[in-house]
Amino acid sequence: MPRRRELKGICLNFSELLNSRNNDYLGYWAIGQLCLLAQKEGVNSISFSLVDLSNSIHTAEAELMCKQMKSYLYTILSAHKIPENWVKSVLVKFSFNQEYQSKYHYWGSAIGSHYLLQLTIETDLGHIDTMVQGGNVKPHDPSKEQGRNDF
Repeated sequence: MPRRRELKGICLNFSELLNSRNNDYLGYWAIGQLCLLAQKEGVNSISFSLVDLSNSIHTAEAELMCKQMKSYLYTILSAHKIPENWVKSVLVKFSFNQEYQSKYHYWGSAIGSHYLLQLTIETDLGHIDTMVQGGNVKPHDPSKEQGRNDF
């Protein structure tokens, strides 16, 4: 029988999935692509609301990434037998060009700039779980990256 308290663990696992190299979009690391998109749009952060499929920059590429993230989330909820209506909102914010924090970032300029990912899940009863992940990222460059070939 599912419990709402499982959403805390789902929040952690989902944030780790979004932060990992396994989070790809069209065969390349999604965070690198988001970093490039943020540079093109001239912003330091991109926010996604997964339940209502909206994002802060309103581009077609960001909308497709939002749909993919929502699909990942609902797969996890389904695996735990958590009803979708228990989740009132899911907000994901990717912030780029962040200050160095040893908990989240690797030291070294050659690795790329620092970013943070903040995930917030609010239940239908008003309980809020928040997780923060981080790392280093360079903007997406297909000439320097090897994409996945399983498409």
